[in-house]
Amino acid sequence: MRRLIIEILTRVLSIAPTSVSARPLGATSAPHSQAAPSVWHVVALGDSDTTGSGDPTGLGWVGRYAHLLRQKRGLTVRVTNLAQEGKTSDVLLGEVQSDPTTRSAIKAAQIVLLGIGGADLNAGDARLQAGKCKAEACYAPVLQAFGRHFVATVRQLRSLRSPRQAVLRAITIPNAAPGAQDVVPSFLRHHAVRVGVYQSRSLRRAICGSMNRHAGRCIDVFRAFNGPSGTENAYKKELMNKVDCCYPSARGQQLIGPVAV
Repeated sequence: MRRLIIEILTRVLSIAPTSVSARPLGATSAPHSQAAPSVWHVVALGDSDTTGSGDPTGLGWVGRYAHLLRQKRGLTVRVTNLAQEGKTSDVLLGEVQSDPTTRSAIKAAQIVLLGIGGADLNAGDARLQAGKCKAEACYAPVLQAFGRHFVATVRQLRSLRSPRQAVLRAITIPNAAPGAQDVVPSFLRHHAVRVGVYQSRSLRRAICGSMNRHAGRCIDVFRAFNGPSGTENAYKKELMNKVDCCYPSARGQQLIGPVAV
């Protein structure tokens, strides 16, 4: 766990160059320009995993990330957070492809942040609750569709902003089930942890695979919160909370951000 936390902190700290000669994220070049921009535009896209839900301060990992850039890199940062609760990957893809507001924000951004996947699982929940399938089988088509949507979204982002123009990164989704059996819906309760591992691993595979193929960087929240097995209790570590269920707590958002190093 400690090693994974250190890895996340190291990757986040390396995201923003102090000059055009720096290499953010280790794998991508600095935005191509004659001089570093006076204002760094950060655009966040996704669902409630990116809005700051679960964080009493309202900052979320995006706000804390921006604060890190200001405090540790001395940058002037402007954040446009277009994430919305309940937004699914197909809706996000449509916005990136054709919504003027979204596309304009992306074209102006030096940093694009992605956090999505949780809302897509609602369709699988509905199938399972209706008895149309069992456990993982209910989520397989949903997760396959997510993979197609996500890779198409990242491809579209790169068509709008090349690796030399913008840093691109995405978070994976933690397994919210371990330790939350008392709040998990009854239709999912008996196999929630196992299904949660399947969901989070599938999302991780799609998210990290797409980012790696398109010169982005994947921040592995799933493994940092739930360990290599995917079954560790993130609530016990105070990284998630059940009051605003089931999102990263302020401490968890800070770990993803993070503010402190």
